[in-house]
Amino acid sequence: MQYSHWHYYKSILGDLETLSRYIEISKDNYSTYSIELTRLLLSIGSEIDVVAKLLCKAANPEAPATNIINYRKTITSEFPHLPKTEVLIAKHSISLTPWKSWFEEKTPEWWACYNNVKHERSNYFREANLENVLLASAGLCILVSYLYKDSISRLSGIIPLFMFLDPKYRSGCKVLTKSDYILPDFRGEKI
Repeated sequence: MQYSHWHYYKSILGDLETLSRYIEISKDNYSTYSIELTRLLLSIGSEIDVVAKLLCKAANPEAPATNIINYRKTITSEFPHLPKTEVLIAKHSISLTPWKSWFEEKTPEWWACYNNVKHERSNYFREANLENVLLASAGLCILVSYLYKDSISRLSGIIPLFMFLDPKYRSGCKVLTKSDYILPDFRGEKI
């Protein structure tokens, strides 16, 4: 399937939108955890792993891409501004910068929590919380946007997404409000 990772990201957004009917997307609820949030965190983390490997391969086919440290080194060497990219959940006025710890050459805390839940769920069940799910989703949004940089404006469609790149990356509007986006590492290059 063409753009399979984009379609998977959109299905995650559908799950988040449904979830928002039961758990208000709010900083007040960031510590809320559940089986459903566990399922989402594990699914999103797994997809981040897949997309990060593809982005590493696109950035430098010779670089190792076996873990988050390799991903950080390869991705930031090719896309040094990716860590500052912001994602917005406009309906809930929440802005997220999930990869910002990469500026300090650190692994994001939410990624460590994902691994804790993946490997020792009984001990770390509480880490499958709303905050980590939102940060992981935002992280996936950015990686997918970079992976599909040449098609993202066409893929994002005319319907506003539950969570997407911050509007400051828009460079203009097309018919039916479909926007072009310019990510920090592609200045002057419409994506």
